[in-house]
Amino acid sequence: MKILHYALGFPPYRTGGLTKYCTDLMLTQKEQGHYVGLLWPGQITFLGKKVYIRKHFDWKGIQNFELINPLPVALDEGIIDIDVYTAKCVNPEVYKSFILEYKPDVIHIHTLMGLHQEAVDIMINLGVKTVFTTHDYYGICPKVTLYHNGSVCVDDHNCEDCISCNKSALSLKKITILQSPLYRAMKNSWIVKKLRNEHRKTFFGEQEEVSSGLEDKNRGIQYEVLRSYYCSILEKIDFIHFNSTVTERIYRKYITPKNCKVISITHRDIADCRTIKDFDHNILKLTYLGPVKPFKGFQYLISVLDELWTELNGKFELHLYSITNIKRQYISHMQDGYPYSELKEIFENTDLLVVPSQWYETYGFTVLEALSHGVPTLVTEKVGAKDLVSDKFITSNDELKNAIRACVMNRQLLVEENKRIRLANLPIAGREELIY
Repeated sequence: MKILHYALGFPPYRTGGLTKYCTDLMLTQKEQGHYVGLLWPGQITFLGKKVYIRKHFDWKGIQNFELINPLPVALDEGIIDIDVYTAKCVNPEVYKSFILEYKPDVIHIHTLMGLHQEAVDIMINLGVKTVFTTHDYYGICPKVTLYHNGSVCVDDHNCEDCISCNKSALSLKKITILQSPLYRAMKNSWIVKKLRNEHRKTFFGEQEEVSSGLEDKNRGIQYEVLRSYYCSILEKIDFIHFNSTVTERIYRKYITPKNCKVISITHRDIADCRTIKDFDHNILKLTYLGPVKPFKGFQYLISVLDELWTELNGKFELHLYSITNIKRQYISHMQDGYPYSELKEIFENTDLLVVPSQWYETYGFTVLEALSHGVPTLVTEKVGAKDLVSDKFITSNDELKNAIRACVMNRQLLVEENKRIRLANLPIAGREELIY
């Protein structure tokens, strides 16, 4: 089979769960004998807007095509220059020529960022099967998270909340720099890393509301039009691959897919390391692997553990893999991130992984990674990877305290969950379900 993927690019230029899943999937498909290529949104030139496709050297045997003069790639920074993101392609025939030359059997789209609407229309008109995987909420939400002012965006008031949420979005000039070959070359230099880290420190902080008025309502209508634009593209795609029931539920509020299925995802570094775990010790070892940000539920978890600490007479400890200024007696280990090579040791010293996300997390590889080591995992109902967890370990915010207490007081719950995990059909590497 000849497969063309469309995603953000190759590492190290692009990172994160979307890139990890896409690149690992392509490598696996190549090993299975498929012919695989990646088209990705690249440079925006300062002179002229004619779109063309540049062939680069292969990446680990994957054909490498850069889309020159794509639409801007906002990532999770938001959108402020709305019209620019829906601009028509000045020479859409470039997509037709490329597809006719490449002759793909299927085009797997992992994001709509940078891709012209005309490209999808041409794919469909040429009779090429199109597949879209839901890695985030871009298209529905300009900032991809559906998280606003410290809570999930259940009601955006006809997109009027998008105004304040996107007020700090990057300008087109800055995005042009971020998509430039120069930035690609310097992205991992110490100065660029420092600037990027400083910018991200307050990225998920609280945002102030703006006053409502006629101007705001008109601006809200623009964001509604933007969402409708993306939703119309999604509804044209042949098959929507929802990576969790959470993403399916959210997307179905806005689109009606032609055809779809929920299929849990994996990556190549997740091997079957499930073992029988021993929980027969006095202090229960809790682990939190996420960033110390409100949207990940860290502050909420701390408030819950504060209430339990005295009640349970110190019968638990927390292992953290992010740095925070919060100091607690029960935090026994704090570390600034971790290499993947340390996961085996981390999970050997974990009785219960806690994933208290406060946003609609589309999946969550850390959940699958823990389960692949036989570690019981407690998740909130907003975590997409809850599809892999038993009902006893899925909790609401209100019940999180009771759920942690139950695990501390009754180790048999963990023994039974460990047994269930060892017998479960997990989507570990080599067991991916073919969606084409």
